[in-house]
Amino acid sequence: MRAVVHDRYGPPDVLHLEEVARPVPGPGQVLVGVRATTMNRTDCHRRAAEPFAWRLVAGLRRPRRPILGSERAGEVAAVGPAVTEFAVGDQVFGLSQWALGAHAEFVCQDAGGLIAHKPVGVGVEVARYVETQQKTGNVVLIGDC
Repeated sequence: MRAVVHDRYGPPDVLHLEEVARPVPGPGQVLVGVRATTMNRTDCHRRAAEPFAWRLVAGLRRPRRPILGSERAGEVAAVGPAVTEFAVGDQVFGLSQWALGAHAEFVCQDAGGLIAHKPVGVGVEVARYVETQQKTGNVVLIGDC
């Protein structure tokens, strides 16, 4: 599968398209075929490792996770063992703040995490926007800032 990756920190020029292995969902995970994602401020900070403190999270010398992107909307392509709430073909949107990987054609997501069925009649682009706004609300309500 194709993914936008970065193997060093720096300006947007460090991002490049690369063939990478397609992830396989483990127990309790779903594999989502990504149809829409975002490039948000957090992705920019992680890519550039600015401020320097990001390196404590993302890797001192080089990125631990070369594929950025935490927000996505798409279609379930496969489900791991013990997943009952999602099935192949379900339209979903979600977030995984620390796992990243949404800047690829496919990404694994914990079925019990921040993932939901996309409402019928809502496009993936709108679902992405709604998910981003919902995340912001959760951060404020839960005090996760």
